[in-house]
Amino acid sequence: MTLSKSDRTAEEFKAAARRVFARQGYTATKITDITAEAGRATGGIYRYFDSKAAVLRALADDFLQARHENVVHSSGHGHRMETEQDVRDHVKAYWKSYGAHLAEMVAIYEAAVADEEFAEVQRKIRAKDLTIWGDHIKELREHIGKPGGDPAALATMVVSLLESYCYATLHLGKGGTRENVDTLAGFVYGGITN
Repeated sequence: MTLSKSDRTAEEFKAAARRVFARQGYTATKITDITAEAGRATGGIYRYFDSKAAVLRALADDFLQARHENVVHSSGHGHRMETEQDVRDHVKAYWKSYGAHLAEMVAIYEAAVADEEFAEVQRKIRAKDLTIWGDHIKELREHIGKPGGDPAALATMVVSLLESYCYATLHLGKGGTRENVDTLAGFVYGGITN
């Protein structure tokens, strides 16, 4: 699919914002930093984004879409959760997409501390994660013959664990190897199915 010139320019601004956020953090970034990184005049960004926050919201949307696509493409039968491998696929997709969008995920976290708008963005991302995991947990437990339990509570535990693990390993650099992610996936599967 070929992007229009307008879409390419918006993508350039988002890519520039990611680089600046990764280098200096969201709070320290100004619109002029993003436009300078993109090699564009400052006024040009306002055709696409009305603020630094709008750029970050667009990056958050990209993150959610990428994570969904990673799950669907990594699984042989689509977006379902019926086996331990399905749980592994979902955990790996979460970790992979978080890593691919690390700059904006950390920026969202940083922005949410001081900005109610981004606290709401973070809540929306989390709510979507909780809904997806809650539905999948119910699906998996029914598939293995263990209906019941509290899928919402389990989803909260799983999502909290994934968020913390990704932040610690990918941002703070405390070791996020493929083997560790496999171990994490096994841990999540055990927690869901017991």
